[in-house]
Amino acid sequence: MLSHPSSVYNFQIKSYHSDQDGKLTLFSLFHFLQECAWDNARLNNFGYEFLKENKAFWVLSRILVYMDHYPNWKEEIQIKTWPKGTDGIFALRDFEIILNDMVIGRVTTSWLILDMDTRRPRKLDGFNFFHENFMQEEAIPKKLEKIVLNGDPKILESRKVYYSDLDVNRHVNNASYVRWILDSYFSANHLNSIREFEINFISEISLNDEFTVHSVGNEDDKYFIIKNSKNRDVCKARIK
Repeated sequence: MLSHPSSVYNFQIKSYHSDQDGKLTLFSLFHFLQECAWDNARLNNFGYEFLKENKAFWVLSRILVYMDHYPNWKEEIQIKTWPKGTDGIFALRDFEIILNDMVIGRVTTSWLILDMDTRRPRKLDGFNFFHENFMQEEAIPKKLEKIVLNGDPKILESRKVYYSDLDVNRHVNNASYVRWILDSYFSANHLNSIREFEINFISEISLNDEFTVHSVGNEDDKYFIIKNSKNRDVCKARIK
């Protein structure tokens, strides 16, 4: 049985979480979501420490974010999260972002357990993840699929992975990819707030690796790809 089917966490928006307009940045939100996921997993005995003992770790694979409103600097938000079951090798988790008792954002995610040595996915059975009382509630009633791009990618910029991009798993943190994509997005004079953000993480890049950020044009949605130095896809994103 899950000891904590759901958890709620409080975050005050600091200046370093905010953009030039004093609004919460999307990549800061990704840091918040990650902390919530890690702690709720810990409370339910399938968290970072448990997986580390089994030479494995959680990674975010797919995520879809809907934001109706971005909180301001100094405001306090609550984030509710809960594991909602599995889909094959994916563990599913949802979130609600709450401001003044109103839901201002909704998130659905798919996670993988990777082996520390091989960096390959491992099956969920054997990791204390299967429970009878997963919450059936869905923040976004949608199954996350692979992002499919149509068109020729246009290179926007070349970058490199630095020490500050890594997390405790010596793995490029998911928020770093989001920051790189948003830097390219806003550099192209996109001034409107992002209402939908979706990203698929496909492969890893490591410290000192060089990579490129590309865009694929579309009238309604904007698509981005990060490619490694061998021109292989690292992640794909959609912004609306």
